[in-house]
Amino acid sequence: MNILKTISVAALCAALLGGCDEGEREAAPQRLVVEGWFNSGSYPEVLLNLSMVPSDEEGSVAESIVRWGVVSISDGEREVILTGGPSDKYFPPYHYYTFDMEGVPGRTYTLKATYRGMTVTSTAEMPYPTPIGSLSSTPVEGNDTLRHLTLTFTAPEDTPAYYHLSARAHSRDGREYPCMIGAHEVLKPGAEVSLPVYRGNRSTRPGENFDADFPEGETVTVTLARVSREVFLFWRAFDNASLVNGSVFVGAPGSLPSNITGGYGIWSPQGASTATLRLD
Repeated sequence: MNILKTISVAALCAALLGGCDEGEREAAPQRLVVEGWFNSGSYPEVLLNLSMVPSDEEGSVAESIVRWGVVSISDGEREVILTGGPSDKYFPPYHYYTFDMEGVPGRTYTLKATYRGMTVTSTAEMPYPTPIGSLSSTPVEGNDTLRHLTLTFTAPEDTPAYYHLSARAHSRDGREYPCMIGAHEVLKPGAEVSLPVYRGNRSTRPGENFDADFPEGETVTVTLARVSREVFLFWRAFDNASLVNGSVFVGAPGSLPSNITGGYGIWSPQGASTATLRLD
């Protein structure tokens, strides 16, 4: 299940499950759902849609896309308005972006989005990136077509530090997708950290069996994003949801944690380091 679809369906389901007696549940009002990220040294990108009825019907997904929202980013000194436009690199296939503000570690960025009288906001600081030490691959035992990736880095002195991994398989992905089991917390300053890099389900082609490792011959870019604790908690919960086949209601009903006020989702200014490897 797609990230934004997971968030928006989960949010609406949580509202349906909470606060109502059996047989008295009413449909929750739609709210804005955000997936926004802002890499250090790069530019902000935001996906925006409405929470949707828990259904896989394509019509529900299409109707939830927000094409005429107003999305802005402020660094406390100036504010820029993002441009919206269709893009098949993303899902939903509509994308808000700007090249007028570049991410600077240590600065605090505020996201604001409005649509049809609804407003959501979020403020988060962009951490300083942690350099990647190495990105390496090894053959998967018993399989001559897959390679397992491992990323290493040295933990910064200002721990605790929180990270989220994403990856792009160049021949199949238009963008980076969250890695499965990609949220990590590091508590020991100066520790030598080694992390497995697994594909996310969204990086699987229709009809293709899912493998957590990457195909041999693929070129893969991996991003090690240092994030705030609030963003880490979101991705850890998203990992847990993904491990139970996309259902966030196994164990305890409720929505994913969020740093969005007035809606659902995640806003993640992040200190980003990247590495690219050809899996020969």
